[in-house]
Amino acid sequence: MITHTRRHPAALCLPAVLLLTSACSLSPDYIRPEAPVPASLSASPAVPLNATGMFSLKTRDFFRDPRLRELITVALRQNRDLRLALLSVQEAGAQYRVQRAERLPQMDGEASDTYGGDLKGTESNRYNVMGATAFELDLFGRLRSMSDAALQRYLATEEAAKAARIALVSQTAQSYLSERLASELLRLAERTLQSRQASLAFIERRVQSGQSSLLDLEQARGMTESAKAEVAAGKNDLTRAENALKLLIGSFAPLDIPPPTALTDMRFADLPQGLPSSLLLERPDIMESEHALQAANADIGAARAAFFPSISLTGNLGATSDDLNLLFSGATSAWSFLPKISLPVFSGGRNTAELDIAEVRKERAVIQYEQRIQTAFREAADALLTRDALADRLAAQRRYLQSQQLVLSLATSNYVNGAVSYLTVLDAQRSVFDAERTLLGIRRDQLANDVSLYTALGGGLELTTTPNR
Repeated sequence: MITHTRRHPAALCLPAVLLLTSACSLSPDYIRPEAPVPASLSASPAVPLNATGMFSLKTRDFFRDPRLRELITVALRQNRDLRLALLSVQEAGAQYRVQRAERLPQMDGEASDTYGGDLKGTESNRYNVMGATAFELDLFGRLRSMSDAALQRYLATEEAAKAARIALVSQTAQSYLSERLASELLRLAERTLQSRQASLAFIERRVQSGQSSLLDLEQARGMTESAKAEVAAGKNDLTRAENALKLLIGSFAPLDIPPPTALTDMRFADLPQGLPSSLLLERPDIMESEHALQAANADIGAARAAFFPSISLTGNLGATSDDLNLLFSGATSAWSFLPKISLPVFSGGRNTAELDIAEVRKERAVIQYEQRIQTAFREAADALLTRDALADRLAAQRRYLQSQQLVLSLATSNYVNGAVSYLTVLDAQRSVFDAERTLLGIRRDQLANDVSLYTALGGGLELTTTPNR
């Protein structure tokens, strides 16, 4: 420690010199791993992408149902899971700023007033004002690597938040489709109950006239009670679906939104068949994995730098005086400068082990990145393949329903003419009801698969709304 009554020029120039100090980096050069998937998502020719080399279809353009758009907007504003994800982004951003601050000189100020004396009654008063500067010379890039790692983790949480938004949009759409299916199945059950009640009344009149047997009557009554059970189950399913949707959007209060659209009339924007698999690299969840990989890469640089000496500089500049009025006069000034070198001589293999851990974590991050790409490829490829299969199933089911409706009409006519038993009519009624239920389910699956494909391609976020705090 050196003290002097005059300001030393080095003490004044030191902060400027330190700010100009640059560090080398011991982090490995980052090279993006090759995508372990085919070049195309399907056998169809790839469609042209936009100017940025990406396929882009915004949420508002894809989801054309006004009610669904409003539900998605509410979910993006109210959903609690999304709000937690966005808070994680803020936390990671603050952690990055903390780590970045370690690369800059730290300055503190301190003022004190010491009042004392002895048993003889002598009293003294001493005033001190001191400013302290501490700084570590990042010659080998340890702090820089730690800052880079914190930045990449922050960017990873941002991408995770984007992925959470897209997942929420998808979940809201899927839940809405399930709620619409439950509603339409309930209406189908109610229409079926009305039809079977009419059939029961018809059979009762025939029994009274001697044209039908009691067996026919009991069979008709049994089918009517079965339809009542279907209605009761449908009401329960609809209530559960509505509550699931309300929980997802984060609001159980009544909403002033447009009326729903029937599943058969609901349309989403057309998605292309042929797309390059490189498009998947822009998915937020894959970009999150890549930022995590880059953070692990920077951690290796910090672990390598731990093998080298660290140099820290501490400086003080201030004044001390027995008279407050003379505290800032030239004769009372004082300064100190304390360089410190820390050299890792023996650490019991700690630094080597930490470097090994950093390298293993990077290899694990590479595998996780590749695994995420393969999962995304499978999701997109499955959705593309399923789309054609569902279109064929829907067309076939519509033809089957038309056939069963014709069978029911013929069976009813033949029963009235005494050509067949009432059991034939009951079988035809059950077949029509099951065919209608299946048709609604296939249509819901078709729309849900389109949502899955849209999500697998990265979705769109122009409907993003700042969540309520």
